[in-house]
Amino acid sequence: MKKLISITATVTSMSLLLSIAPAAWAESSPTSVVQDVSNTLNLDQKVTKQLTDAITALAGKQTIQFTSADTAFDDWVVNSTLTGAAKADVTQNYNSKKAKVTSTLINYKADDLNKVLDQALYNKIQSFLKSFDKDKKFKADAFWRVKQDVNDSGLKNYWVIWGHDQSLYVDVDHNNQLSASILYDLKEARATLTNKARNSLKMLGISSVKAFDYSLLTKENKDTLWVYQDDSSINSVHIGSSTGKVWKVINEFGTDWNNDADFKKSFAKPKLSKKKALSAAAPKVKSIFGLNLKGYSVRIQDNQYTFTKKGATTLIGKINKKGAFYSFEAIPVNGVRN
Repeated sequence: MKKLISITATVTSMSLLLSIAPAAWAESSPTSVVQDVSNTLNLDQKVTKQLTDAITALAGKQTIQFTSADTAFDDWVVNSTLTGAAKADVTQNYNSKKAKVTSTLINYKADDLNKVLDQALYNKIQSFLKSFDKDKKFKADAFWRVKQDVNDSGLKNYWVIWGHDQSLYVDVDHNNQLSASILYDLKEARATLTNKARNSLKMLGISSVKAFDYSLLTKENKDTLWVYQDDSSINSVHIGSSTGKVWKVINEFGTDWNNDADFKKSFAKPKLSKKKALSAAAPKVKSIFGLNLKGYSVRIQDNQYTFTKKGATTLIGKINKKGAFYSFEAIPVNGVRN
């Protein structure tokens, strides 16, 4: 997998890890199902109950068989199998010092998706993919139910459906909010958008440019974007999937400070005046975004220049020590980029 975003990938870094209903199966499990737990590992009874309760909270009462446990360190790794609605492998982390389960991951086979999810959630995902994945590239290989103490790209309690260079996340804690990412080789991407991304990068005006290696179709929050990027995440262009508008252009080759101390010293005072910033940004913003900065005001913080006008798109630009803009991002009035 090249750069998959856990949508909860964020889109910004596009190291897409490449993020469903609260205990969806637990809510729909028949009350007549009796919990059956097999523990031949001589785990403490209290620990076994904690592990079992954590699985049950996510999957409902089913048959659990603990198969292995690595207790050599403070953070134990305990594996088990689950049978009932569908067969699954379970991996859990248990902090022996804190005496608590810190994560539970239930790994299901892709073919069992409609057996495990409740119908409403299953329908929601299918409807989402019909709209999002117009090329019908999304093919699930497996799906997981995860709950953990540590955020995974902003997620702690979620389902994730995995495919080859693609993922779909459902955030349990935020009303089953869906995010997704599908990686396209450049030869598979839209030619017109690919050309627009390349031209936008050139218009930014930084002399060095790294060729794009792939394009990501992403959905996160209200944004649905094509993200063109190289494997090193140096160059990036974001284009709306519906509008075809450019929303963000970055070329990290434009950064020229040595470290945090150099950055702080270099931008302790405004490098460009508001008037000079408007003059320098206006032609690039016009070429890349088709926006006229006439009537805009400017706010300066370190190397970031924010151009605003009431009722108009906001532009955020970043400069280097030479005063050259290496990054622009457009934020529409309604906050929706697609």
